[in-house]
Amino acid sequence: MSFTITELKFVLQLIIDILFVWFLIYSLLRILSNNNRTIQIVKGALIVLLIKGISAFFNLSAVGYIIDIFLNWGVVLVIVIFHPEIREILEKVGKTGTRSVHLSSLQYEEMIDNIVDACDIMSRKKTGALITIQQNQDLQEYVQSGIMMGSEVSSELLCTIFQYGTPMHDGAVIIQGNKIACAAAYFPPTTRDLPSKYGARHRAAVGISEISDSITIIVSEETGNISVAMNGYLTLYSSSALKNFLMSTLVLEDSKSTPNFINSMIQTANNLTSRSKKKEKITDERIKPIKIIDNYSKGADDNGK
Repeated sequence: MSFTITELKFVLQLIIDILFVWFLIYSLLRILSNNNRTIQIVKGALIVLLIKGISAFFNLSAVGYIIDIFLNWGVVLVIVIFHPEIREILEKVGKTGTRSVHLSSLQYEEMIDNIVDACDIMSRKKTGALITIQQNQDLQEYVQSGIMMGSEVSSELLCTIFQYGTPMHDGAVIIQGNKIACAAAYFPPTTRDLPSKYGARHRAAVGISEISDSITIIVSEETGNISVAMNGYLTLYSSSALKNFLMSTLVLEDSKSTPNFINSMIQTANNLTSRSKKKEKITDERIKPIKIIDNYSKGADDNGK
């Protein structure tokens, strides 16, 4: 069975068309899974289009005229009003790179030991801290907002940075590879509702986890509890469970051969599925938009999961 050039061209165009539609749907699902305000924007647009369709079907000229005016000027209004959300969408579409710095297992383990030791010390002293580990998506924009460093990761340096009263105490440390890229960096806080016991550090940590694939560790200044923000989820860990989590996430994930895009798609699908299953079980409206997991009481044998 032979194909003509025209038929082959048509098949190729069809495949490319399907792939583009598939990518757009995937990107939309990923964005919606982590941002409630974006969901509201999409809902509003769908409602406007529905009203437009109803007005056309029933020949409602006055309603159709108003909707036409809104659609004509709506693009400008949406750009002005929802500029941060549009910027976030474009950032998410563009941030699909691969990890820029690859470390050996020994380098990862040394870095993780230093981070966990520092968190354990600061937890016992109730010293507030915010430590973000860059993964595939570049955080250079936020690095530039802080104080540039470029130092090796060490528990002593991390404890010094977050010592109360020092110039770099407030803000976040960003780690790229096994280097502290900067300190005193600032992240956009999440717009989601959080329980009142979580402060500015937790809101900033969840905020950066919503717009990147980074791992952010928070040490509470009030309670000394250690939490991790990742993919819009906030999880409470003990020191030992934190090490197991970082080892399994950074070392094992980095050794996998599955392409990053496919990994991201699988993770997004899992997040959407898990959220839909657990949505009805959550009764506290303050924590409804975010999943908060307590692994502190489970100890080290849970592997941080």
